[in-house]
Amino acid sequence: KNFGDIYSNLDIKYKFKPCPKNISEDRKYIVSGQNGNILTKKGHDMNGMGTICDIIFRKDGIYSWKIKILKTFDYNISIGVAPSDFNIHSSYSTYGWYFYLRDSSLRSGPPHNYEFHKTNLKKARNEIIVIMNMKKRTLKFIVDNEDKGDSFTDIPIDKPLSPAVLLYNNDDSIEISKYN
Repeated sequence: KNFGDIYSNLDIKYKFKPCPKNISEDRKYIVSGQNGNILTKKGHDMNGMGTICDIIFRKDGIYSWKIKILKTFDYNISIGVAPSDFNIHSSYSTYGWYFYLRDSSLRSGPPHNYEFHKTNLKKARNEIIVIMNMKKRTLKFIVDNEDKGDSFTDIPIDKPLSPAVLLYNNDDSIEISKYN
């Protein structure tokens, strides 16, 4: 009764799935690490680059993962969830729900339509824990051990969702792993 939340992802190994092959040549990235869990941006295209983990959330699960910042120029990184069929060529805010590390804002498309929505979360410097509760349709970010509660509520789950990361600067690098 006092165990706290029980997470359904204990056996999940988070690994990155490549972006669609038709992205422009200067938006390359490298997937590395023993389990394909490290992502490094290559190229100087500031339009952004996205990738998504090779995981599809079940509609009744609670999922948690940790993003560790390995290298960054200026924290120009967005972390969150996106529909598994997201379009890398569209505006990032139309295909997911994100915490933007550079200015600690929330960004999303419908139904929230956040663009630079300020939060009371501090700027990330080391790691971000992300918790997606599919049953409650909520997304929470714990930034450097600071938990401010749910950042997004009523997230639509009509399309399959997966963890997503947007890296913007050349050589920015992050590592994803399960949490708990």
